Amino acid sequence: MLKILFVGAPADSVPNHEKLEFSQAVALTHELELTYRNEQHEAAAEFFVIGKDGLDLYKGVFNFGSYDYPNIYHQIKDKATKIRVDKEKQGDKLYLLEQIEKLTPEEFKKEEKIDRALVNVDKTRISRLKKWQRVTVYSLAAVLGAGLLFLGVLYFLQKAQYEQALEEGRSIVNEQEETIETYEYGLLGEEEEFLKSLETKADLSESQKRILATLYLEKGEFEKAVQIMEDTVYVETLIMKNPELDKKEKINKITEFNQLYPTNEARFDLAYYEADYELMMNLPSINMTVERSEMKTYGLLKLGKIEEAKAELNNNNSEELKQKIDLHGVLSAEIKTLEENLAEANKASKKDDKSIKGISEELEKKQDELAAL
Repeated sequence: MLKILFVGAPADSVPNHEKLEFSQAVALTHELELTYRNEQHEAAAEFFVIGKDGLDLYKGVFNFGSYDYPNIYHQIKDKATKIRVDKEKQGDKLYLLEQIEKLTPEEFKKEEKIDRALVNVDKTRISRLKKWQRVTVYSLAAVLGAGLLFLGVLYFLQKAQYEQALEEGRSIVNEQEETIETYEYGLLGEEEEFLKSLETKADLSESQKRILATLYLEKGEFEKAVQIMEDTVYVETLIMKNPELDKKEKINKITEFNQLYPTNEARFDLAYYEADYELMMNLPSINMTVERSEMKTYGLLKLGKIEEAKAELNNNNSEELKQKIDLHGVLSAEIKTLEENLAEANKASKKDDKSIKGISEELEKKQDELAAL
């Protein structure tokens, strides 16, 4: 049987850090996705699919209200099918796909077809006409659409019903036009125009605020990013999590940001990147995201605090870190045995230089592997 564990999910709807039955998790995500769509609200949550042996079979992020998937079943089925795995893990993949089909109620398996203007707009379909030309085309489309709608509904409906349907049709056309106008610059790679288009909007959604803050951060305009998000810790976390930045760039930007808005979270992140694990462990009141929990787990591992690292691993369920911790135990045991063998070889009345050299080389090799974890 599969279990689902959520981290960072909306606490009022989905229990965090609790193992849920797979079918229950599917129903919850389905209900919450629909609710967030209706409310035009978004929230993200990391989740882990746990097998019968307690090992993670899959790790992902479900974005509630994004229209990405109607529920967690569809996301896992879509993503896991596309993942390439080694032959050794092929069995786990097949088991996962088989179990989600078995455990998901039929009512939640139905495919949905949604035209998501924001997330699925194709660059080739974005108008490159001038604004007045686009307005003309959209207006003509609206008129034609209204005409067709009129012919259809007039036959079946009363005048009042027609007026309502026509108004809804106009609203949809206006909404689609506004969406394309807002996002076309970003989709076409015209970053400056995209930034300006967001700056001119009176009301920004949370996702638009994050996009705008990220654009400000890329330009080094930290004050504007903080003004938009109203949370210095959150803004610094955006820098830390930015996949477009390499390690050196993250260190430079976080250092610069921390000089303006000093936080323990920034010091924690910098200490991690600079391998100052002792400092990491001594910083108080850190806002622990899943990423920072993984960083802390690794720091404890490097400090040799294996039991504490294992305990922290429960907060992030990183398969990669679990493997590192397991390998640390194996290498530590091998090093201890080699050290004992080397000590005995050196104490022998008749030393075997060849044997001592071989043990020493193997010991050095294992120590290097441990240091490289």
